[in-house]
Amino acid sequence: MNNAQLAKRVRDIRREAPVGTLTPVGTNGYARDTYGRIYRIQSMESIEAGRRRAQVSRDKRDFSFTHMHNIREITRELSNKYCGYLLLLQPHIEYKTGRLVEQGRTPRPLTVQDIAKVWKVSKRTAQAAIREFELRSIIFDVDGVFSINERYHFRDKANGVDALIKTFFSPLRKFKLSAADFGFVFKLLEHVHYETNMVCADPFVAPEDIRFLPDKEIGDIVGLTESKTKEALTRLRKAKIIGEWINVEDKREKLTVLNPYVFYRKSGEPDATLRAMFASYRVPNEN
Repeated sequence: MNNAQLAKRVRDIRREAPVGTLTPVGTNGYARDTYGRIYRIQSMESIEAGRRRAQVSRDKRDFSFTHMHNIREITRELSNKYCGYLLLLQPHIEYKTGRLVEQGRTPRPLTVQDIAKVWKVSKRTAQAAIREFELRSIIFDVDGVFSINERYHFRDKANGVDALIKTFFSPLRKFKLSAADFGFVFKLLEHVHYETNMVCADPFVAPEDIRFLPDKEIGDIVGLTESKTKEALTRLRKAKIIGEWINVEDKREKLTVLNPYVFYRKSGEPDATLRAMFASYRVPNEN
């Protein structure tokens, strides 16, 4: 074998594509190329069917949109517990109508007693919270049917609306947190960066311009002291609804990132970096 032939063989071996004729190996869809490398053979029909299944799977993920700018009207005025109540109602928002329903083939409007069960509170407590939401035009009661003001939350096409964040229902339901802790997370939604899912001072800047929020500033956002904020962040990290990464060279610098399988601004699945960061945090998103 001369140098030219050797060089060609090396180039062929380095290529990912098979070389020469593929010889079937067994009956399980595998084949061997000229250099003995094993490949799996898949028909175009099979590839297309897999693509369609994946697309259908993505399309079936149930989520609501939250207006990041508009919810400031809520987070500035309501307690963490009441904000948590709103987050817990997200899986009950009916597509397009905004009604609060028990989801299913024939959605049934939620009653006050139903809402009390969702919040795990008494009917009297639920009535008081609902009245507060009605006074602030967050929830409407039309002939006994409750609905969410789409200024804050909606389930429909975004139609070019900017500054939205998605809340995925199936993963959200899996968390066993207090309403106050859910509200803590709710108040962070307006600070989630588009590219990175990090909680930061300005979620609309380029990634290189992100300024991370220390515990004290996060405390200012959620209305807690720095010590109480640290305690809450610890609980949320253990629950895996958020992730925290600390700079070993300067432990005062900490990255707080929301779980992208629960809250996410971009379309589709989280990118490779976020998937790696949350590999052990993933919560199945199944209907």
